[in-house]
Amino acid sequence: MTIRAAAPGTMPGHDFRRAAEQLEPELSAAHFASLPDLPARGHHGTQLGRGIAQLAELNAELTSFGWRLVQRPGADYHRCSGMLSSDVDTLADVRGAEAELGKELSPLHLEVLGPVSLAARLHLPNGEKVLIDHGARRDLTHALAMGLAEHVKHVRRSVRPESLCVLLQEPDHRAVRTGSVPTVSGYQSIRALGRDDARSMISTVVDALRNAGADQVIFDCGQIVEGEHIEDFFSRSSTAADGFVMPVPRASASDWERTAELVEAGAQVWAGLLRPGPHGGPQALPEVSALMKRLTGPWQRLGMPPSSLSSITVTGYGAADRHTFSEVAEADFLRTWSRLRETAEALTDQMQHWGESIR
Repeated sequence: MTIRAAAPGTMPGHDFRRAAEQLEPELSAAHFASLPDLPARGHHGTQLGRGIAQLAELNAELTSFGWRLVQRPGADYHRCSGMLSSDVDTLADVRGAEAELGKELSPLHLEVLGPVSLAARLHLPNGEKVLIDHGARRDLTHALAMGLAEHVKHVRRSVRPESLCVLLQEPDHRAVRTGSVPTVSGYQSIRALGRDDARSMISTVVDALRNAGADQVIFDCGQIVEGEHIEDFFSRSSTAADGFVMPVPRASASDWERTAELVEAGAQVWAGLLRPGPHGGPQALPEVSALMKRLTGPWQRLGMPPSSLSSITVTGYGAADRHTFSEVAEADFLRTWSRLRETAEALTDQMQHWGESIR
């Protein structure tokens, strides 16, 4: 039984090849590699920029107030698309070189922006958010589903990962559902999106990802998982996610109980162990033992079997705080990633010893 760590999906720096070459040698076959975005390259290199590139048959341009849908592809769209395609091919080259040296390659995970959050951030030609228009939301969802399916197929062909997991990240989900997304003027808020509408958008994309070859789809709403998503999971719908990201520092005792129920029902849990600082930056990096206790303490108090920890993947931050990784110095980023990987490996050892001690 092994507990995996997942390499961060965003990094500091401007050079994707350098980023990939820093991550890959540090990965064993037990841990998840990533296709990191590099926001320091500008708007086109962010997760949102990648989301623009992943829209099939829809185009957008960068304006003073953000990304806006347009009729024809322009320089901004081509730059986003070209950057993403180049990143995939570069990752394939780096991993191919590692394979030629006899290294067993790791599985891969992709972090993509989901349709609900994309609708909250992307503007219509008239400047308002896509979120306000039912037809525009529908078109955006289908365009994203088609584009992400092609992206997954491209990654499968080029990178050839042993397995592929997609994190569908919805950092704006709660704001959309509670009517907290501001209009373009900033003086009003857009009416809350109903549960059925939000679920339909997410389900359409999850279904497309699975059909395209994603082995797992993990849902990340940037917060402790909402009750509606848990209900969807227990419904056993074919379009429900396979698991959830949990920001561990925000979890209460009842959140842990709910997480244990999900794990017992077969869910995968990606545990974000790091706590962002008061101003959104990183806090001092805890020791491995302290990070381990953030998981094992609640798990033992619930009386969960040691083997159930194998359903957990160690990661740093969820969707709401992922930007923290791209805003630190390169040396600090690499130190943090090493600490997370060491934590997963120490947890694997402890899980085995813990299991032996109760037999």
